[in-house]
Amino acid sequence: MQADSMKNRSRIAIVYFDAASGNRSAAAALKKVLQNRNPLCQVRMINITDIFGHHRVFGKVVRAGIKYFNRQLKRDRVINLRALINLSIKCHDLVGPKGIQKIAGYWNSFPPDIVISVTPMYNPVLYGSAMQVNPGVKCITIPVDFEEVRSRYWFTPKVEQYYLNATDTLQKQAAKAGISEHYRFRIAGMPVEESAYELPPPDRDAQLRTIGLNPDWPVGFLSFGGQGSGNVLDITRALAKKHTNLNLIVMCGKNKKLYRQITALKLPFPTAIYSYLPQTPMLFLHLSDFAIGKPGAMTITESLITNTPLIAQKSKGMSPLQKGNEEWLTQTGTGIVAKTPEGIAAAVTEIVNNPEYKEQMADYNHKAIFQIAALIEKIGKLNQKILKPYSYVTT
Repeated sequence: MQADSMKNRSRIAIVYFDAASGNRSAAAALKKVLQNRNPLCQVRMINITDIFGHHRVFGKVVRAGIKYFNRQLKRDRVINLRALINLSIKCHDLVGPKGIQKIAGYWNSFPPDIVISVTPMYNPVLYGSAMQVNPGVKCITIPVDFEEVRSRYWFTPKVEQYYLNATDTLQKQAAKAGISEHYRFRIAGMPVEESAYELPPPDRDAQLRTIGLNPDWPVGFLSFGGQGSGNVLDITRALAKKHTNLNLIVMCGKNKKLYRQITALKLPFPTAIYSYLPQTPMLFLHLSDFAIGKPGAMTITESLITNTPLIAQKSKGMSPLQKGNEEWLTQTGTGIVAKTPEGIAAAVTEIVNNPEYKEQMADYNHKAIFQIAALIEKIGKLNQKILKPYSYVTT
């Protein structure tokens, strides 16, 4: 009885980083569902930079890389993303056993029983540090991309960990990387906030009026993530040139300049404009007839679960990570990929008037967040051998 009680009080660390916004939203969704299902557990969301901060040099490198990436996103460009990824992995490989021991100091106040990562590239060092304080820790990686952009971006077979893969492509890539069947699970999709599964509000018209919108016209939800992006301004202007009988909910994220620019526009249709919100605004997606955004895996998943057809702007700098997402969106018929703001404005008419997009979305709706939670609980209770102490090996 006492042993069961101790298991129920497991410490669960969900590790994310603040690059773009998909990782944080996935981590927040996991924390909420796991805490609700296991109220006696200690479940924490932890920014990976707080952990790596115990290694003075590596911590600064990771933090600088994330800041650079986010600045590029705000400027609508990510120059040579592949080179940035390769450099990040190279810096990770230089940490070594002594560096891992330093990083392990973070866990002294919260020795984890389970570490879940929704971040790429850095997991060998992350898990190695956790294994220093608890050799039996269960390590679980959830790739929040439709595919792995290069080897060792997500799949690192030299470090014992479980993988929860949301696509067939990821599952095949994991097998090719040498991950045994015992350690890879095919899940139905990406983790999203539980509120995404709620029914649309019955008082939709009243809620739209509350935020200044017209219930008689279609509602669009425009967002390019938590960092904000100049794309939002360009698309809003393009919509204003082509549409009048339209409502637009605009998310500006942390980009204060963008918020000022959008609020200063004289638009021919009602708008509700917001700066950064710490929680994914699922209610706004439920209120909307379509969404406009980037072709990120989490953006696509949120639109699927809320049954909000997506118009995605074709990626430029982020193409190495998002090209596969664009192909999936087009092949499944659950949205439209447009190259320009003008193309997006034209696609609004198509997506509002064609019911086939919503019909297609029904085939890809899933409840992966609950499947993921059940798998994490199962893995955490497996009666298997204690994991070996971390051995730092590069491939």
